[in-house]
Amino acid sequence: MMENNSTPSPDPVPEASPIAVPVPAESAVTPPPAPLVIPLRERPNAPLLHKGFQNLFRLGIANIVINLLNNTFKLGDKIPALGIVLSAMSFAVSVLALVVLWKLSAAVPRFRKAVYFNLLPLIALPFVALLDAPSVQEWITASDVSAILVVLIILLGLIFLFATLAAYHQLTACAEAFDGADDEMAAKWRKLCTWQVVIIGCFGAFLTLLLLLGLSSASFFYFYNGGLIVLLLFILAIAIALGVVEIIELVYLNRSAKLYE
Repeated sequence: MMENNSTPSPDPVPEASPIAVPVPAESAVTPPPAPLVIPLRERPNAPLLHKGFQNLFRLGIANIVINLLNNTFKLGDKIPALGIVLSAMSFAVSVLALVVLWKLSAAVPRFRKAVYFNLLPLIALPFVALLDAPSVQEWITASDVSAILVVLIILLGLIFLFATLAAYHQLTACAEAFDGADDEMAAKWRKLCTWQVVIIGCFGAFLTLLLLLGLSSASFFYFYNGGLIVLLLFILAIAIALGVVEIIELVYLNRSAKLYE
């Protein structure tokens, strides 16, 4: 008989245990806390900024009323004595505005630059007012018109250049008063600054262009073909836009004063 040789079964292969991947322990370093935002009313300079914005708002209202009476309704031309009073009041309002801006520079140093750039238009204001004097007008009539126009162009360019720089620094300083505390209000001031700088620059450029056309031999061509009317319409549109921007500035000044109240 043949022997039944049974082959021994192989030993079972042990299952491979999954490799344990070490999980890094969570960092014990906690993230830094968010910076504490101090409310506007609790800032150290809040009383100064509240009073400054409030005074600028009031002076802006007074300036608009004076300009309406003197330039729009021409009360100064109808009543010469009243015109002198209105001019003196306008000058006083401008000086008081510079004083307020200088005080605000203790909280936002950029306001000081606005004061410096506002000085030239303020100094030139009395000399511009002298142009309405009868003796000065007689001298202008008897003098070389071209030379006078050149002087006026230079003076006008300087006034608008400094006025543009003054507006830029003043409105940018208003925006800096809200940086880090009310970014939305700061963005509104910067947007208003852009619009006002562009409008003032365009206004000065068009007025200068009109004076240059007076010096140019081709001025008759522009006047004859209606170019003067187009330029005057542009200046009127820019003047209206400048008035709208000034009203928006008053709204922002009032809002800023209330935020720091």
